[in-house]
Amino acid sequence: MFLTKDDLKLSYGVDLHIGAKFVDRSVPLNNLYWKNRTIYLPGAPGYIFIPIYFDILRRSGASLDELFDESFLQSSESILHSAALHEYEEITWMQHVGQVMDAIKDRVVHKDFFQQLSTYAMQERPAKIPSLPFGSVFPSLNRADSYLFLLSTIQSNSFDINKALKGWYALMTYFLLMDDLADIREDIKTGQANALLDAGLDDHGEKLISQMIDNSIDDMELINPVMANRIDHKKSLIDLHGLIQSIRLGNQ
Repeated sequence: MFLTKDDLKLSYGVDLHIGAKFVDRSVPLNNLYWKNRTIYLPGAPGYIFIPIYFDILRRSGASLDELFDESFLQSSESILHSAALHEYEEITWMQHVGQVMDAIKDRVVHKDFFQQLSTYAMQERPAKIPSLPFGSVFPSLNRADSYLFLLSTIQSNSFDINKALKGWYALMTYFLLMDDLADIREDIKTGQANALLDAGLDDHGEKLISQMIDNSIDDMELINPVMANRIDHKKSLIDLHGLIQSIRLGNQ
């Protein structure tokens, strides 16, 4: 599916300039994240999240000039290339985080944020640390958090890093939960991490997952109401209770 800047605006609330920037951008060379891709924005969450999150950064005070700076864009793409190396099991999570830190360390302006994120991310399987603002209660939903190192390089004086962080978790909790819902049966077979398994395939787990989606809606409403409405609509289409019941019956 090919997305236009107007699709991104109407369906996800993305600024037209940001939409155009990514729709028109060429696929980065020798980047595993875009392996076998011919366009920058295929119609999949792993790519669509990029302009949506750049728009959240704009709404958090980052200037378009900085977001469109080639070094910033390439830093984003470098993080995703390293994430793909980890996904393909060519490097470990710790090696991935090390690569990301090395790639952006000379451009860090939010040093405390960088240090705190480093402490959190340099865990074999990042889990929430109560004294730090990072992570979901379910480690399986923290698997994309290395991307947050990009925030430590944003120089705009009006940039609200806490708002950008809240927007990240509102967005990625939704996207990753949708991914886990789609993959739950396969993940049970293969033993892969999945938020539904972390929560538990019972009534309590169902309530936890449902509440997490509601929290994403509430937080996103304060940042991007169009995206919040999309999450709310998607939730209305999901039969979470039926899915969990069918899995439990199938495992008996």
